[in-house]
Amino acid sequence: MSKIINLGCSVSDVHRRYAEIHGALFGLTSYRMILYALKGKTSSLYSDYELRLNTLQDELTGLVEQINRVDEDDLPLRNAAKLQQTLIDYTQTLNRAISQLRSICGHLNNNEEDYRSTNESGQPTFNQDKVDYDYTIRELERIGTKLNKLFSTY
Repeated sequence: MSKIINLGCSVSDVHRRYAEIHGALFGLTSYRMILYALKGKTSSLYSDYELRLNTLQDELTGLVEQINRVDEDDLPLRNAAKLQQTLIDYTQTLNRAISQLRSICGHLNNNEEDYRSTNESGQPTFNQDKVDYDYTIRELERIGTKLNKLFSTY
């Protein structure tokens, strides 16, 4: 199996673990968040997510370095260079999404009430951060679709 495929699988695993945190915060599976809120323990949950996201970012940094170092000898097929570049783009965009989610968790952990309350512009800072985060997710999906097509023909 090609080294680039192994690296793609590693990036996919990081994405899966990131998606679990995203789903817990914003998805229908946020039942756990409600239980923590009722107990007044959301801060510890946000802190845990922030630490886990830091770990994922560290892993992605190492993976980007490895993807950049893949030799041309390990990229024998005609679309391999394009696949490598798209995997780099995907990994960097995933890293940006994780960073934004980590920042949201950090703000929620530090002072959720202030973060969700309206500011001078009339909108909560949380809303603007969420809009920016959603834009990054759409970009990640776009690159992910392209990456899937390239992997299917590799």
